[in-house]
Amino acid sequence: MKYGIIVNTNECVGCHACFTACKEENQVLPGVKWNRIDRIEHEKARVIEYFRLSCMHCEDPACMKVCPAKAIHKGPAGEVLVDHAKCIGCRMCEKACPYGAPQFADPKKTSYFGEKTPLEVIPVRPENVRTPGKAEHCTLCTHRTSQGLLPACVAACSTGALTFVDYDNPSPEAKALLAKARPMNEAAGTHPKVVYVSSHTDFSKTQKRF
Repeated sequence: MKYGIIVNTNECVGCHACFTACKEENQVLPGVKWNRIDRIEHEKARVIEYFRLSCMHCEDPACMKVCPAKAIHKGPAGEVLVDHAKCIGCRMCEKACPYGAPQFADPKKTSYFGEKTPLEVIPVRPENVRTPGKAEHCTLCTHRTSQGLLPACVAACSTGALTFVDYDNPSPEAKALLAKARPMNEAAGTHPKVVYVSSHTDFSKTQKRF
């Protein structure tokens, strides 16, 4: 298994459903974005192109090479994951990542409600126990995919702009999209498993950071 996501920008309408689903599923703290919606304006074509941006779950991740604590590792399906028991919060991964994907929650801001008690307290599931101030980013919802479910962002996308793919066994639909897909910032040489299909942008030459 080698999991990734195909982002078809031709179908994305910038609704932010994937962003909201990720926040809720992974209980991501205030100020932290595991994925976000970016845009490119094509003036001549009169087109605004929206697309999802996150950790690219690279085959050769730059973050893993520079982590002095060896906290970054590959999951069972090639996901790039962070071990919070080892992470020392040095931010070297953030500097090394061509996409600036690693995020760091503010230890002083761990609730949207401040000191007030929310109407409903949602218990923190084991996979969502993280330490503010240490590196975190999209996990490809490995806790869901290991149970045969789609990542939350893909499941929430109503336009079909996001396709979950197993590179070792792609569906016919995914195979057709992969034939047209390009990784972002190909020159970085990290071989991302999140790739893009676009009628307006050559994402292989596009550089985007969080």
